[in-house]
Amino acid sequence: MPVSERQAEHAVGSTPRGTDRDGLSSTTRAADLTPTAAWSRRVRWIGGLVQAAFAAFWLVRGSAVIGGGVGDALIAVSGVAAIGTFFYAVTAARGTAPRPKSPEGKRIERAVTIATVVEFAAAIVLPVIVSAAGHSDWVLPSIAITIGPLLLWLDYRVHVPRYRPVGWALTVGPVILVATLSGTPLVATTGIAAGVLLLGTAVAGFRDLAAVRRAEQAGTAAVPVSAGARL
Repeated sequence: MPVSERQAEHAVGSTPRGTDRDGLSSTTRAADLTPTAAWSRRVRWIGGLVQAAFAAFWLVRGSAVIGGGVGDALIAVSGVAAIGTFFYAVTAARGTAPRPKSPEGKRIERAVTIATVVEFAAAIVLPVIVSAAGHSDWVLPSIAITIGPLLLWLDYRVHVPRYRPVGWALTVGPVILVATLSGTPLVATTGIAAGVLLLGTAVAGFRDLAAVRRAEQAGTAAVPVSAGARL
């Protein structure tokens, strides 16, 4: 991290309110955030939308292999949960994570973009490899295991602490599942477990941003009152 950004974060951390390393303090305006904190917010927003989309795929895929009435019910519940998550994101968290435009912010954006492209590429190549090796039931675990390292790196780079346990779960979990399950149980367990983890992570990130939005709106509404009290 460049010296200038470390100094900026130190300045924020020196205030009586405490640090705002993750950009979630209600006392810090978006324009005053360090590039890392601004991207911590933006990763919750953009990343959350991607996680919700992937979660819908995972949940439907894991439920579909179960089949029957149970599978149909799980697919319906998954669809409602995914749609509800997108609706919550748009109505409660939109506008809280503007794109940072500083030079350091653009450097972080490039790094995040490269890491994401690498993950997507791995998520395409690994399933092809395991399918060619005759393990079609390993396709979902091979995709899930590519998501874990990305979440761990994002936590390291832009400080999203909840990504750490989820990242480790998606890195280690698929290996354990492949070692202990096979066939339909492996596909169903991987799909539903990964889907629930990703959807929960997305919702938690949107909730963080919704709290920031409510605090900003409350602060804006309080300004005229305070100004009037001084007259």
